[in-house]
Amino acid sequence: ETGEPYALERDEKVNKAALKVGVEIKQFYGMETLRPLGNVPGGYVKNVGGCANAVPSTMTSFQSLVSRIDRGNVPMPLDAPSKQDFPKQKDVHVSQYLPLEHAWDIPWPRGYERDEIGPVWNKKDCLDTTLSPITKGGESYALQRLEETVLKRPDWTASFEKPKTSCTEPSNPSTTALSPYLSLGCLSPRTAWHAVSEATKKAHSKTNRSKPPVSLHGQLLWRDFNNLMAHSANAQYPGSWGRMKDNPYCRNVTWSSNAKLLNAWKEGKTGYPWVDACMSQLQKEGWIHHLGRHAVACFLTRGDLWQSWEEGADHFEGQLLDADYALNNFNWMWLSCSGFFYQYFRCYSPVTFQKKNDPHGHFIRKWVPELANLPAKYIYEPWKAPIAIQKQAGIQIGVDYPKPIVDHAVVSKENMNKMSLA
Repeated sequence: ETGEPYALERDEKVNKAALKVGVEIKQFYGMETLRPLGNVPGGYVKNVGGCANAVPSTMTSFQSLVSRIDRGNVPMPLDAPSKQDFPKQKDVHVSQYLPLEHAWDIPWPRGYERDEIGPVWNKKDCLDTTLSPITKGGESYALQRLEETVLKRPDWTASFEKPKTSCTEPSNPSTTALSPYLSLGCLSPRTAWHAVSEATKKAHSKTNRSKPPVSLHGQLLWRDFNNLMAHSANAQYPGSWGRMKDNPYCRNVTWSSNAKLLNAWKEGKTGYPWVDACMSQLQKEGWIHHLGRHAVACFLTRGDLWQSWEEGADHFEGQLLDADYALNNFNWMWLSCSGFFYQYFRCYSPVTFQKKNDPHGHFIRKWVPELANLPAKYIYEPWKAPIAIQKQAGIQIGVDYPKPIVDHAVVSKENMNKMSLA
């Protein structure tokens, strides 16, 4: 429904092939969101008069729209279909169809030849003990995690506030980490919504009930809002979501293109330990806390390196287990001040941003182990450590770990000036 180009092309081919051989087609809406996005019964576009460019473009106005549709009630998830729900099978070859042996047997949908692409993580990587994916795939694991993180913790669920969660927790995520399951369709957002409602009802009467957008319900509404923006952009200019050109919600910024800086960021070799720790976590777990994503996205774009958000979004799409076409591109536009958020003077410092929350640098020590023995005084700025301290820590800055690739104090001010002129 978002209008993702490859999905539209895929569906069109499937529809043509089905019609050609007389196969009946039934279309369903709102399977990936709380409500349908388009101009269909119950859809967001339908409830603004049927025009995709008339949908609200702020979270506050979107919440107002939600409250007007069926008084804000979210439909219950549909029951799993039974055999009786399907028409009798007329395909004489049905018994000859074989299940896939491997996930990568599924045809790649993005227009590349199979020998040109491959999974980012393959069977060999599964045996690599340095990789530790944050979740295991499938609906069973999704429902189990929903039970453990939401239903069994009613007070935590009822009082959840996203900005108050920790992005420097070195062991377990401080959020539900349900996003991969929502992104890949293992968990229905409606199921998640009603689980939150159920848990909240069971919370102690004295427990503070948080409200959208910071609550768990708010996170699901935010997800729908992002999907609606993608749908709107592509309805106006097909394929524009996910790029700067022709995107009605993205302003044109003349970004630089420097492969050396981009690769240093991708590889976690920027010389800024907090940024590099987040990028290392991304490589190993396929996930980063939302504040970590904010920091590294700002660093790559308007904060320090002045590289295009499109490059960052592409890299995240290939690395994140919860990569989502609508949300990923929305967040990159937001953090680069290209769309939806324009307070470019608010810049994440790669040094001080999380220093107060993790003064001893436990998160950095886990994900950038070469810095593990540095005193806390230098863990966020290792280039300031005297040579004697570096030797004691068993590291030489510039050899074992890079020096900063840019001077944040200088480039951040330069970039703020560029953004003011964009």
